[in-house]
Amino acid sequence: MKVRSIDIGKGVPKICAPIIEETQSDVLSMAEKIYKSSADIAEWRIDFYNGLNAVNNISGKNFVDIKLVDMDSFKETLKQLRTVLKDKPLLITFRTFTEGGSKEISPDNYMELIENLASFGYADMADVEVYRLGKEEISAFISRLKKYVTVVGSYHDFSKTPDTSNMVERLLYMDSVGADIPKLAVMPNNKTDVMRLMEASAEAVDKLEGKPVITMSMARLGVISRIAAESTGSAVSFGCIGKPSAPGQIEVEVLKNIIEQIRGI
Repeated sequence: MKVRSIDIGKGVPKICAPIIEETQSDVLSMAEKIYKSSADIAEWRIDFYNGLNAVNNISGKNFVDIKLVDMDSFKETLKQLRTVLKDKPLLITFRTFTEGGSKEISPDNYMELIENLASFGYADMADVEVYRLGKEEISAFISRLKKYVTVVGSYHDFSKTPDTSNMVERLLYMDSVGADIPKLAVMPNNKTDVMRLMEASAEAVDKLEGKPVITMSMARLGVISRIAAESTGSAVSFGCIGKPSAPGQIEVEVLKNIIEQIRGI
């Protein structure tokens, strides 16, 4: 999967580093660090951005109301991110509260927000949580997004690791609804969970005939899945610069060094 100058799924697994800062200046500062680092891809976690702080508090959760979002501000930030990152691909992600993010949003607002941001033309990839909608609706949404960006279909379980067959089925489902790259992240409760995630990743890649996927087992227990991504068919491993966006992320330069050492064996 070619995204700018990066060939995702070919050669060494690519490293993606998140931007979880709240202000425009801090977002751009982190982007500069990512550009200068060994990371191949930058992910802007827009659920952390203070441009979404105009929310309604419902049942203890911060719900984003799309009508209160300043799209011009987002467009300007995306434009500046594109300038700072130069040719490094930019992935935009609104991770919902349900799947480990900092805010919640209705399905309709979620689609409108992501589609608007993708249409500005500065991002290269967009994350889509494929289980937020029914199959027909999510397929139509992904189809619209693919006019602008490469789509990463995703599912995150921060409480457990599902059955191996369930994880394989989820990755295949993401492909069936049109995602360019399926992504699965799960929480292990024991060492066997980590091995099962790695097994599911390899099985899904075989069934998808080599199509790139992104998989990881989170937290300290799951670190091996991040550094052994190539062995299980995962095309991207998420690292961090400073504060991680998910448990178990390794510093980008450390992750890069470990992956290169493993490849050299």
